Amino acid sequence: MIGANATVSVYNLDFGASTDTYPATADFSGVEAYIESKGADLVQVLGDQANLEIFDMFIDPVAIEIGAKVIDDKGREYRVSGIERHENNPDSDDLYRISMHSEKQ
Repeated sequence: MIGANATVSVYNLDFGASTDTYPATADFSGVEAYIESKGADLVQVLGDQANLEIFDMFIDPVAIEIGAKVIDDKGREYRVSGIERHENNPDSDDLYRISMHSEKQ
């Protein structure tokens, strides 16, 4: 992906009878991504919790789901809270915009 600033692994939730867990191995690994913070001002306006930081991640299309765990190449862990799919546009490449949150570090 052009402009990538991270490589991520994606773990989609496994839904079980009594609990929801993440698999031991990533569903996708080595996925190039561009991750950016939405910034403290926007987080305050949106009313998000003070201990959470909100991010946008742009990636090529993969089978990612809301609730998925994403871990970047620096070891930071995120949870997917939204997905915008931009596909089948003849004027541009297919791209996903993923909204994520992570505990502040």
